[in-house]
Amino acid sequence: MKTRLITIGLILVSSIQIFSQNGKPDKKEFVYKTVGGHEIRANIFLPKNDGLHPVLVYFHGGGFIFGNRDQGLEIPLKEKLLANGYAVVSADYRLAPETKLDEMLKDVSDVIKWIKLNGQQKYNIDTSKIAVAGGSAGGYLALSSGFKRDLMPDAIIAISTPTGFSTANVQMGDLTVLNQPGPYDIVKDSVVSYGNYDSRMDLWRFLARNRLALYEIFGFDPSKEPEKLDRYTLTNNVKSNFPPTLIIHAKNDHLVDLQQVNEFYTFLTGKRIKAELHLVENGHSSELIKQNPEVIEKIIEFLKIQMP
Repeated sequence: MKTRLITIGLILVSSIQIFSQNGKPDKKEFVYKTVGGHEIRANIFLPKNDGLHPVLVYFHGGGFIFGNRDQGLEIPLKEKLLANGYAVVSADYRLAPETKLDEMLKDVSDVIKWIKLNGQQKYNIDTSKIAVAGGSAGGYLALSSGFKRDLMPDAIIAISTPTGFSTANVQMGDLTVLNQPGPYDIVKDSVVSYGNYDSRMDLWRFLARNRLALYEIFGFDPSKEPEKLDRYTLTNNVKSNFPPTLIIHAKNDHLVDLQQVNEFYTFLTGKRIKAELHLVENGHSSELIKQNPEVIEKIIEFLKIQMP
């Protein structure tokens, strides 16, 4: 079944407030991979109960261009997970335009691989019970964790998540503007995995305004090479053994329309994949959780069923 894909405006996040957090709770950090001397880190929070802990790995949103592990995870969600005995990992991943989407997908696999190999010894993690979640762009990354059989999580939670990419009505902008003084000056030949909100949001706005965000995310012009998008389209990669999936979405999401989500949910159930669609009225990603705190209970309920 063909699922409607989304345009650039639906991939990217319109407001920094969607991801902003108050306070800096205590945390432990670990490095799950190093690329060119650059350490890519994740925060881990552990519950107080004894025994092995099931774990939820969370990927922040930010249009693949901004965001970080400290500000991308809603504190009430984290605290509720901990209270119910779940360890919580909030992972950074490499950001565009310095890194392209195919490499970001490798980061998703690598943090799960690190947890499987090291989680029990270092943090008392039950590596047979791993869930992956994310909001907006991070939700797309969470869904991509179900592509590889050997690293497939036990459950996936996708909040306000786009299901693909489209070149419909998208015309790439003029690349020469990247050579002009301005927000793009911060882009160097190096890895960025911890996105500063002020400068990276300016960069995101600049790229979106000049119709270059998709080019900078993929590393090619999707309007000229649309066949290259196939490898990133969820419906091309989801197989019948895909993990149980909870989709949380707002009926009035201003970035990802409800019809797209309904079609993806129908696609999953058509392949006999365990899937639930939980709808609320308003909000996108972290803002959805703030406006609809009851979804946190839905997440806990889903996890308890899928990882008893």
